[in-house]
Amino acid sequence: MFSNQLFKYRRLYQQSFKLKSQHEIQEFQITAKLYEHQSAAQILHFEAQDKNQTFATIFRSEPTNSQGTPHILEHLICCGSEKYPVRDPFMAMIKRSINTYLNAWTGPDYICFPLASLNKKDFENLQSVILDLVFKPTLNELDFRQEGSRLDFDKGKLVYKGIVYNEMKGAMQNPESVFWQEMQTYLLNNTIYQHNFGGDPKAIPSLTHQALLEYYKQTFHPSKAVFYSYGSDQPNFDLINQYLQVQKLNQQQQSQQELKPLTPPDIISLPYQDGDKQCFLAFQTIIKDVDYVQQLAMSIISHVLFDTQNGLLYSLIEEGLAESFSRNVGIEQYGDHHVFSISFQGVEDDRKTLNTIQERIKQILEQLTKEFPQDKVDAALHQIEVQFKMPTSEMGLKLLKFLINPIINQKNYIEYLEFNKNMASLKSKISQGYLQQLIKDHFMNPYILFGQPDKKFLQNLIQNENKQLEEIQKSITQEEIDKIIKLNQDLDNRDESDFSILPTIELQDISAKVERVQFNEDTIRGVKVYESIQKTNGLIFFKFKFNLGEISEGTRQYIDFFVQLFGKFGTTNFKYSEISQMFSEFTLGLEVSYDSVQKKGTYLMFSIACLNQNISKTLELLTELFCNIKFKDRSHLATLLRNHKVALQNQIFDEQLQYAAQLATSQISEQYYLTDTNFNTKFQLQYAHHYLKADNQRKSMYVDDFEFQMTDILYTIMNKHKLEVIIHQDGSSNYIQSLEQFINSIRHKYPGFDMDPQPQYIEQFKEKFGNVASLIPSQVNCSSRAFKIPYFTHEDTPAIQVLGDCISNNYLHREIREKGGAYGSGCSVRSIMGTFCLWSYRDPNLINTFKIFDSIQLDLDEQKLKEAKLTVFQRLDQPIEPQNKGLDYIITGLNHDQVDEMRERVISVSISQVRDAFDQYLKSQPYSQGSMVSEEHQDIEELKNLGWQINKLSID
Repeated sequence: MFSNQLFKYRRLYQQSFKLKSQHEIQEFQITAKLYEHQSAAQILHFEAQDKNQTFATIFRSEPTNSQGTPHILEHLICCGSEKYPVRDPFMAMIKRSINTYLNAWTGPDYICFPLASLNKKDFENLQSVILDLVFKPTLNELDFRQEGSRLDFDKGKLVYKGIVYNEMKGAMQNPESVFWQEMQTYLLNNTIYQHNFGGDPKAIPSLTHQALLEYYKQTFHPSKAVFYSYGSDQPNFDLINQYLQVQKLNQQQQSQQELKPLTPPDIISLPYQDGDKQCFLAFQTIIKDVDYVQQLAMSIISHVLFDTQNGLLYSLIEEGLAESFSRNVGIEQYGDHHVFSISFQGVEDDRKTLNTIQERIKQILEQLTKEFPQDKVDAALHQIEVQFKMPTSEMGLKLLKFLINPIINQKNYIEYLEFNKNMASLKSKISQGYLQQLIKDHFMNPYILFGQPDKKFLQNLIQNENKQLEEIQKSITQEEIDKIIKLNQDLDNRDESDFSILPTIELQDISAKVERVQFNEDTIRGVKVYESIQKTNGLIFFKFKFNLGEISEGTRQYIDFFVQLFGKFGTTNFKYSEISQMFSEFTLGLEVSYDSVQKKGTYLMFSIACLNQNISKTLELLTELFCNIKFKDRSHLATLLRNHKVALQNQIFDEQLQYAAQLATSQISEQYYLTDTNFNTKFQLQYAHHYLKADNQRKSMYVDDFEFQMTDILYTIMNKHKLEVIIHQDGSSNYIQSLEQFINSIRHKYPGFDMDPQPQYIEQFKEKFGNVASLIPSQVNCSSRAFKIPYFTHEDTPAIQVLGDCISNNYLHREIREKGGAYGSGCSVRSIMGTFCLWSYRDPNLINTFKIFDSIQLDLDEQKLKEAKLTVFQRLDQPIEPQNKGLDYIITGLNHDQVDEMRERVISVSISQVRDAFDQYLKSQPYSQGSMVSEEHQDIEELKNLGWQINKLSID
């Protein structure tokens, strides 16, 4: 009787949704269905035979200023709802779930809440919580002040705090980010895209709680909702229907406004970085109503101009007119408009240089209006096709990211999925002069923007903020002071919530066994080869793993040069531009990477993939590089070092947390010490700087040195005992003969290939438990504390893994993020490397964060223990791409049984074992610390007084 009634209700709910369209998408083997609710809400369901199901709730957002309203609203929605009025249920669900993805996105014109899980019960739990958060949020003022911004007192002085506030301080410290935001302000004037949707730190404090509430009412009306669903199960119509009550919509929404670009100023001021030639230059064109075929055409134009070393504009980099292309080159969508950008980084502040660049671009574009080089067009088409075939374990998320722009801007998203039809149309149009016409129509009269570093940029920001706060402090009344103090006390003293009202899965829902990945092991010409048959869509993936072994410290500091630059040199038979062209024509490109694993040592990995028909050409190309590479090329080395210097400077901003962790772990772990030596950023910046400044005689010395070091690394690794080949393919590839020829060629080139490796004297690693900080031009900090822990197979490893998530979930998040205002905090447990790290990210605090590390309290009960275990498994069971399955076993030397044993022991870990692990490995043990510190931070002197070693990442 009950089941009949439930079926009746389900039919009733489904009747509230009407199937509007259905399309079979052969290219993706999915069925796309569009449902519309009587409220006008839509469900886009992509039916696919995939257990990793994905769901998202999407709303179009239209910022009217740079106060960060949509971004702060996204944060605030996650803080509680009518059904789940607990503290931060979104974060709580992360630890009550084994999701494969759970996040919240804010874009220029959308707010989206995506989730994914392989477990059906977990998937339903996450949907139920997210839908209640989105449609019935509490949006209380206390959460608003925590997530957005608020005033507080620090040593008697007013300061700003807030999670989004500090997040955006970190986001807007990179000169490139500032330059790009200024571009949008001028070129996209009179549209929603002129605003900083994430929030400008200068404007965020002016947002009021009431304004945010009004924005929510306008933006999150049920009639504006789009639900994205992917997987084998139908959407949960009945659950969604509960939140789609038809309400009267207030029509005060921003209408589509006509784009009215403004003339950019002569100079845009940017944050300062060390060194000369730090300016940015961009040539940008705005194109309206671009369909997907035209987007593909624009990607071909990008490839022809600057995507490779064979690009037509690469000659400007070679000649030193700029050090690098900016990362924001190519096509970017902003609603009905697309912006195509040709942009450079590392340009000299010299009018003659600017005029030369402008004239050269004009000449090259004029040539393209007459004829496009067919070989470059064919290579670009090949890249589009192989990227389409790239296998993924997260197809639901991949499709969502691919389609969110057309979905939110009410474009025909189906046409984006019809790959074969689009490619046929594109090729037909290209044959009729389509690319030439696009250049004529859109590229010949670009907007020009120039950005110049200002040494006082950061100092001025801080001084203006301090001045503003001083003026507020002078004018506020005692009543207002009391309110500020009470607000922060209320935030600090918030009671723990009863999270039992939130759904959760149980440990018995988790498999104690890891997925078995089968490898066929063979020896080909004396080299170990591992092959795994996976669903690779007609692609074959080669990974050539070379153990580095013992290598001198003098050579080690060149390893990152080798990793980043190896595939960019020419050979005795081909120019580097020809090598680049062949990589584009026949492969997905060459990736060289470095890593280190305790007990297995350091290694270099050369990864390359291709279609089956290109196996022979791909391995011949790799043979050419390994056997005939030409490092001694003075002018090209200068180009590569300029590029590399820019990449490193960007990396310092992008990866501050990794740098902070490296400062700490390299003091106590030999593997991290080797990594730190191999990736010595300061050495590389100085090397590039001195080479580029050197006279001809000294340049020759540098070139000889560089060639010697690169060749030494090659000869060190070229040994059959150090080489393992890992192959992933779908069973349709015939590679044996080509691989044999590849190995034979290496054997012929390197006489020591068959010899036993010769040991070298390497100075013994010595642990030191110190404190190291690097000063950078930033407004926020990243900090880390590192402890030594035993290797993966040790009996205490499961308890240590669980301990890390107990500390993250129940202590650091509350103290560092919620109270301290940092954007992120947590623990990183790498038993495979023997380290345990505490960390904070985009953190306004410094000394206080280390005091929080000192004061860790383990407040544990059985529920918190279970949540920590679930978080461990969530991390362990993330989907792995078919081309990477089983790779960890070969790299680490572990086997399935060892991993299964660790999983079983995680499930059975007790509270007392976690406490014992805390006492043994953290509470009473020495540690090392590292921090990337704002060079203007008030605590620097105190760090010095505490004995910290203070460095500066500079090229001087």
